Amino acid sequence: MIQLLSNSTTDKKKHILIAALQLFSTKGPAATSMQEIAELCGISKGTLYLHYKSKEELQESVVSYCIQTIYDKIAIVERERELPPRDKLRRQIEILLENFLELREFFIAQMLDMANRGDKGFPLEKWPEGMLAHAMKLFSQKMVDIYGPEVLPYSVDLALQLHSMMGSYLKLIVTELLSIHLHRMAEYLVETLDIIAEAKIRDQREPFIPKDLWLPWVEENLHKHDSRKHPLFLIKEIRHAVRSSEELEERLREDTHDSLSILEDEFFELKPRRAIILGMIANLKQVAGIQELVQELHQVFDMYLKWRE
Repeated sequence: MIQLLSNSTTDKKKHILIAALQLFSTKGPAATSMQEIAELCGISKGTLYLHYKSKEELQESVVSYCIQTIYDKIAIVERERELPPRDKLRRQIEILLENFLELREFFIAQMLDMANRGDKGFPLEKWPEGMLAHAMKLFSQKMVDIYGPEVLPYSVDLALQLHSMMGSYLKLIVTELLSIHLHRMAEYLVETLDIIAEAKIRDQREPFIPKDLWLPWVEENLHKHDSRKHPLFLIKEIRHAVRSSEELEERLREDTHDSLSILEDEFFELKPRRAIILGMIANLKQVAGIQELVQELHQVFDMYLKWRE
C-alpha cells in the first residue's frame, strides 16, 4: 500500500487522499467515516470538509488519484528512448499488474461497495477527462510501432482482447488461487498479442469494431480534453516533430532537444521549478513549426504543477 506521508512532505489534500485510500482499503468505503479519515490525517472534521464536501466526492477523488498515479508511471516508460516499442508495452503492462496487486485491497473494497449499492461500476464520465481517448491513441500508435501500419484497423479489437486477457489473469491475483510472476505474465500477454496481431494482418479480415467507428470518438475527445494530455506524451510529440522537420538548422535542433530534456528532468523533481520550466518553454516557442504543441505543453504543465503543489 502507498505509504502515508507527513504534512512536511506533501500537501494537505494529497495527505487526505492517501489516508482515505488506506482506510477504504482496510475497512471499505461504507464502514469508513469522515471523522476517522480526519483523525488519521491529524486534522479536524471541519477542515476535511473544506477540501471534500462529502465522502462520495472523496471516494471518487481517491479513485482518480490512483488512476492518475498509474498513468504517470506508464508515461515515464515512454520516456525510456532506449527501450524498443514491444519492451515498453511489456513494461507498461507489468506496471498495471504491479499497481493492481499493490492496490488489490482497495479495488476489492470498491467492487464490494459498488455491489452493495447496486452500482454497475465507476462512471466513465468521472475518469480523468480525456484519459480514455489518450490511452486509446497511445495504444493504437504502440500497435503500429510494434507491428506496422497494417495493424491500425484492428487497434480497438486488440485493446479489448488484451484487456480481457488481463482481466482473466487478474482474477487469479485477486483470489490468490495461484502465485504468479508478474514479469512472466506481462511477457506472456505480449506474446499472445503478437500471435493475434500477426493473424489479423495475415488474414486481412474485417475488424469487429471498424476504425470509422472509434477514430472519430478518439479525435473528438482529444480535441475536447487536450488539457488532460500528459506532459511526457506531449514532449514526445514535440521531439518527433523536431526530428521530422527539414527546415531546422542542426544547432537549433540540438538546442531544442536540450530544452526538452531539461523539461523532462524537471518534471521528475519533487518540486519542479516553475522558472526553469517557463524558461525552457520560452525557448521552445521561438522554434518554427512547433508553437501550437508548445503552447499546449505550457497549459498542461500549469495544470500538473497545480496538481502536484
